Amino acid sequence: MTEHTSSERYFIWRGRDVTRVENLSDIVFALSLTLIVASSVPDSFDALLALWREAIALAMCFALILLIWSKHHAFHRRYGLDDGVTVFLNSIVLFLIMIFAYPLKFLSLFLVNFFTGYYTTGAQIHAVMPLDQVAAFIVIYAAGYAAVFGVFALLYAHALKRAADLKLSPAEIIMTRLEVQQGVASIVISALAAIVALLMPYGFAPFGGSVYFLMGPVMTILSRRARKQADAAQALAGG
Repeated sequence: MTEHTSSERYFIWRGRDVTRVENLSDIVFALSLTLIVASSVPDSFDALLALWREAIALAMCFALILLIWSKHHAFHRRYGLDDGVTVFLNSIVLFLIMIFAYPLKFLSLFLVNFFTGYYTTGAQIHAVMPLDQVAAFIVIYAAGYAAVFGVFALLYAHALKRAADLKLSPAEIIMTRLEVQQGVASIVISALAAIVALLMPYGFAPFGGSVYFLMGPVMTILSRRARKQADAAQALAGG
């Protein structure tokens, strides 16, 4: 069997034609990217040169939005669901993405400016985000992140409930369960980040954001375990 790096090797794509739900979703994703990218035209060459920082921030935003879009695309291609529950949860995802675009761009631009030395004094940093507001921002960001990926967990959980109707193979069930687990992990890590930020002594709230560094290892562990199980299931089925 030819090796594939994509998890799609475990799935039969049931969504053939692009549905109205997907069309609307793509429009909202495009609008979200527009909200992130939209800015005034530079009025001087120096202002143009300064845009490299914003370009880095936009790349960070684009990467996360693209991840969300690819997860959304894969869901509809894998399962082809357009029932009431799917449409309802999909609508919530679209709303959350529109809202999440704002704190996402704010955080990305703030981090880029901070780590590239754009802020040369503590007063500049304080003017953008006072230290006593950091914990509140982390809570807002964590709530948005958890909500987006939490709803995706509900979408994939709904697909699991429809496993018999969709005739999901054992490998597909395993990989669908992985999506649910990763959604739950996103909620737990986001909640932990918010709790750490709130409980930290004054001045240490930013360390709450460092909890998100757990995301990579946790997702990798869950993914590797699921892929081993899915490979074994495919081998057992003669796939």
